[in-house]
Amino acid sequence: MRITAAVGLAALLLCVWPEGSARSEPARCSADPGAIGVSRIVEIDTTFGPRFGGLQYRENDFLEDGEVVLTFDDGPSRRHTPAVLDALDAHCTKATFFIVGRMAVASPDMLQDIAMRGHTIGTHTWSHKKLRSLSEAQARAEIELGLSAVQAALGAPVAPFFRFPYLDDPQSMQALLQERGIAIFSIDVDSYDFRTPNAATVQRNVLNQLAQRKKGIILFHDIQPSTARGLKGLLDELNARGYRVVHLVPKDSAITVAEFDALADEALRKKRVSASHDSSPDRSVVWPLASPSGVTRPPTTTPPPAQRQSPRRVDEVPWYERVFQH
Repeated sequence: MRITAAVGLAALLLCVWPEGSARSEPARCSADPGAIGVSRIVEIDTTFGPRFGGLQYRENDFLEDGEVVLTFDDGPSRRHTPAVLDALDAHCTKATFFIVGRMAVASPDMLQDIAMRGHTIGTHTWSHKKLRSLSEAQARAEIELGLSAVQAALGAPVAPFFRFPYLDDPQSMQALLQERGIAIFSIDVDSYDFRTPNAATVQRNVLNQLAQRKKGIILFHDIQPSTARGLKGLLDELNARGYRVVHLVPKDSAITVAEFDALADEALRKKRVSASHDSSPDRSVVWPLASPSGVTRPPTTTPPPAQRQSPRRVDEVPWYERVFQH
């Protein structure tokens, strides 16, 4: 496994748009001292399925003290992803988005906007199921259909970067990803944005953990209102405290599997048909919260409340079951 870093000065603010993009660099991305920018770009060779993130994996640590990687799971969300993207743009910085396949099919234009703004697109399964609860065949289908669906919705290759839902990483699926040349990403710092609607709490969670760890891959969810509301302020504070953002890019693109490409194309077709008859696209569906087996997540600022947690709410894809069971 090889990791190479593109040359970059800490003071240089990089706005890296996709090659061939017609989108111009925003004026704000000039040398603005109030923007955190990107200190360096790390290119990752995923040939042998490397693993990253100190919470679960210790073998690859490419970050220096004071460096962070911004990552967002579970989207895209029409309701909250735009605010996340605007906050990142305001700071001329870049992130990695781990996209759920059915969310990509529900909002392909939103996914395309994420990529057009220069962010890295990874995957997060088809429907955010806890893979340990599935058979190996079902778990493989979740991973492969998620990858095919995100690539189909984007209309372009995606990064061979993957994060397990709930950070729950069965050995059989780790082996599959390594065979497929897909990197596995865990985390170092958890925003716990799904536990609170309060942006200030999310900011404290991140800053307190960074004060202890000094660096790390940070987990957010771009479907959460607390992150949408609080990201700009958090980036302001990270910049004020001297933290630097590292942007991850792949050496090569992910390779999809033909049988799942066909399912993904069918899902997109059904979505277009559904959208043409549906005047209320902002419906929602609940994903249950779950804790991965054997994983102790970083501590929050205060212990989570004892009462039942509010469920995550995401955009509904009512035709999902029919497509996946095909």
